[in-house]
Amino acid sequence: MKKIISICLLTFTLFSCNSDEVITGFNLDASLNISITGSDGHDLLDPANSDALDQSKIRILYLVKGKLISGDGGGSDNPRNFMIYKQDNHNVMRVFLNNTSEEQYPETYIQWTENNTDIVKIEYNRTKNSITKKTVWLNDQIKTEIEPYLKIVK
Repeated sequence: MKKIISICLLTFTLFSCNSDEVITGFNLDASLNISITGSDGHDLLDPANSDALDQSKIRILYLVKGKLISGDGGGSDNPRNFMIYKQDNHNVMRVFLNNTSEEQYPETYIQWTENNTDIVKIEYNRTKNSITKKTVWLNDQIKTEIEPYLKIVK
């Protein structure tokens, strides 16, 4: 009896699939992973280092219509629009980038300190189902080596 039920279930499952059914979703690739070290090689995101950046003072700003606005996260899990995690024995910062369609090349300002800011500019590929990074600039220099993370030396 169990074999008959199993065969019936398998047959029902095979015939219930519709090959015309398309599963759609949206792919948003609007973040950048960054490693930042001092010229001496120290990890500047590691709070154990004496020369580490004060993570509470790092700000993410977006340039929209000529004005810098705070990237407040809009209630996301990362309200300051970045997170720091460990990868390959380094602290890595994931920055959630400006992806506004109002700008041809949206810019994200990473304010490390009051007097030290880097500007990330992105060219996106935009389709009906995705927004993905195409070209990345850091301070107006094209960056091609951004995997697994963009390495910045200060």
